Formats: sequence, C-alpha cells, structure tokens
Amino acid sequence: MPEPAPEAQHDRQRLLQEIVAGVHADHAGGDLDVVREALTRRIAERGFPEQPAKWVDDTAAEVSQGRHVVVDRELGVDSPLEETTDSAEQKTREESR
Repeated sequence: MPEPAPEAQHDRQRLLQEIVAGVHADHAGGDLDVVREALTRRIAERGFPEQPAKWVDDTAAEVSQGRHVVVDRELGVDSPLEETTDSAEQKTREESR
C-alpha cells in the first residue's frame, strides 16, 4: 500500500489533534476510564481509524491528569487549543475553591 500524500497525513494529524483537544476540553482531570471511553468514542464518531491501544491509554492518562497532548509537533498549539487550556484552567480554579 502506498504512503499517503503529505497533505493527507497532515489533515489526519490535524483531525486527531482536534479530537484530543475536544476530549481535553470536556474531560481534563477526569476519571481515566471516562476519558479513555470518550477518546475512543470520538475517534470512531469522526470516522478516524482505530488507534493503537497503548496510544489511547497513554493519551487518556495524560488528559485525565489535566495535561494537553500534542499529536504532531508541526501543528503546535493553535488558538482552539489555547482556548481549551483557558477553560481547563478556569475549571481547575473553580474546583479548588
């Protein structure tokens, strides 16, 4: 099977980053099993291929600890991710009161 075109690979990485950012926005700091299930569900809902179990487990663990996961360093952290950071930090401050 031929390698996907670089543009297609970039689009897939961007989509996966959006999925992870959405899970982070909704579940940062949450229960590991809930985060793992949300990540798996959103990957399937977006029609993205199933990801390796270790990647899903590791990514869910990071999100459940409130940390962002950058899927591809070339994507960096853009505005939508910065917005989720702000909302997660606000949620953390509210919960600590």
